Amino acid sequence: MEQHTIHQEIILKKEKLQAISLELKTQFIGLDEIIDEVMNLVSAWYVFPQAQLRPMVINLWGMTGSGKTALVKKLVELLEYKKLYAQMDMGEFESDSASWFKSTLTDDLEFFHEKPCVICLDEFQFARTIDANGEELGKDKLRVIWDLVDSGRINYITYNNTYYLKRADACLLSLSKAKDQGVEVEKGLVTKHEEAFLEIFKNFYFGNQNRTEAVDKNYFLSRDFSEGLFYLLNDDDLTLDALQQELKQADLKAIADLVHRGMRNRSALKELDLSKALIFILGNLDEAYGMSRSMNPDISADELHASTLRINITNIKSALKQRFRAEQIARLGNNHVIYRAFKNEHFKELIRRELFRVNAFVEEQFGFGMLYHNSVHDLVYREGVFPAQGTRPVLTTIKNYIESWASKVAVEAIVKKLEVSVVEWSYVEDKYVFVFKDRQNTVLNIYEEKVILKIDSLRSVTDKDLQAHTAVHEAGHAVLAALTLRILPSLIVSKSAADSCDGFCMVNMPEGLTTRGTLKKEIVISLGGYVAEKMIFGEENTSSGVYSDIEEATNLANKAIKYYAMGSDPIAIAVAGPGSNEYFFMTEKHREEAMQLIYDCREEAERILEQNKLLLLKISEYLTEHHRMDEQMLSGFVRKYAVDSWVREEGFKKKDHYFSFVSVLQEQINELQRKAQPLERH
Repeated sequence: MEQHTIHQEIILKKEKLQAISLELKTQFIGLDEIIDEVMNLVSAWYVFPQAQLRPMVINLWGMTGSGKTALVKKLVELLEYKKLYAQMDMGEFESDSASWFKSTLTDDLEFFHEKPCVICLDEFQFARTIDANGEELGKDKLRVIWDLVDSGRINYITYNNTYYLKRADACLLSLSKAKDQGVEVEKGLVTKHEEAFLEIFKNFYFGNQNRTEAVDKNYFLSRDFSEGLFYLLNDDDLTLDALQQELKQADLKAIADLVHRGMRNRSALKELDLSKALIFILGNLDEAYGMSRSMNPDISADELHASTLRINITNIKSALKQRFRAEQIARLGNNHVIYRAFKNEHFKELIRRELFRVNAFVEEQFGFGMLYHNSVHDLVYREGVFPAQGTRPVLTTIKNYIESWASKVAVEAIVKKLEVSVVEWSYVEDKYVFVFKDRQNTVLNIYEEKVILKIDSLRSVTDKDLQAHTAVHEAGHAVLAALTLRILPSLIVSKSAADSCDGFCMVNMPEGLTTRGTLKKEIVISLGGYVAEKMIFGEENTSSGVYSDIEEATNLANKAIKYYAMGSDPIAIAVAGPGSNEYFFMTEKHREEAMQLIYDCREEAERILEQNKLLLLKISEYLTEHHRMDEQMLSGFVRKYAVDSWVREEGFKKKDHYFSFVSVLQEQINELQRKAQPLERH
């Protein structure tokens, strides 16, 4: 029967986990795979916590605003573990001492002793033990954390233990002095050399340091002494009344024996057992998520998502190595759940849900609905989406551009006493337009008001001549990328809302490795802005904007010759200096080879752009009037205006299916096997 009950409990727990998984997927956008992985790891802990010998550690890594903390909190709520849940922000303890943090941790979690519980260590990147220069920090302030995630057992000294042990030690010292001076005690009262006793014990207290009454010959029967001794003894079988009766029969030696007994009974060291815990480690690792530093709202969310798909457990451990010691990384285990950046569709779904939420609130409070036109959805996206910053900017944009305006709409309806059924909300030419309609779809009122935008206004064309120059530059990169790599760029921007650039072209280099061919094409593409500016506007009107492109081309050419064996000598080449004996020294020949590579790439760029000048000009024309061109639109321009026939006949490649080394390998094997076959005898 008992075994049957256990089986039933397991079945019920499994069913509950499945229901929780479904619930989480309805609440969190774009996290289905993350939720599946987390729930799979949580399952063993939830179903068999008693079999766990050390904590179950689950690491969640991702960019800011990706939903790590929110997911853990919601999971704890659905598991009904809120009373056995603790969350700690490691950033708050970054500058605190190890002893202070340890006492805080153990005091807060004492209730969790030997129980299945959930602990969340948020912003874990701040618990670093290695500084930015790779040097170990002088003091590992949070070393108790590593005991927690490793064994779950923390040895510590409680405040009460140390307090009463220190008072007991002081008491024994005073009792010893009293004995030496001939003080005698009978039935708890000082009967001899009372003056000496009062001098020795005048500043002593056992329990209450703020005691107001003076010490007298009855002190050993006082509340301060008896309660202090009672807490020191820490004996479940002893009552305070019983102890007070014992003191009423005690002499000086008996009192000293009681204090000694209390010191033996009260161990200074305790152990907090959290081995049954489920521990979530949450953090943002810039070393793995290099793209998280981007503040540009114009980068492609889909492209950013694709780049995070390439992050794996090896990348995570390499990033952790820059913050923690190897043995500490080992203690974190291998349960590393890697968050991906949101895709374009995820942001759109988030916006749709939030607008629906606002609509439900307005309907409940004011009795009419809000019908949002696509122009409103688009506005929120353009103003709120910073792909590398996750959901938070979107949510604040909803508050500023939707919630605050919804209240204005409600006031308008109330003040004018309109029997409104629905308000159609659109964005037209810098204005919000609200059309109030009744149940018969009759227009009752139209309310318009100008909207001051913060982000989208930065993309508007303020100087067409300058934008035309930027458009030509970026179009040069795009045309060369499409026609050399045969891979279309993801996005071209001629007017960005970011403060760090006027425009950019997101080139898709082949994934996997760099070959002589792809590196040469990369140099050609990097020279595209300079060559296009010179071709269209003349050499006198090339701009300082080519600086980073020329620097990149130079860097690539030098690497090709000095490190990648793409020159005449397959050797590693260095500038002569201390510690470079393992390299060959740079010679004039190698410099000339690097420069010749750049010259050849420039000629190739000039040839392609000259042949496809109409394509270059058409893309530039569009980007002068509009601030961006996506991959689909670019494809249409290239197919229509490029001179090469393969563009229309063969089409473009994908960066993740660029090389065909397997087929080349197999062709050569087949050819050699065919030649090796003996001639058939006739």
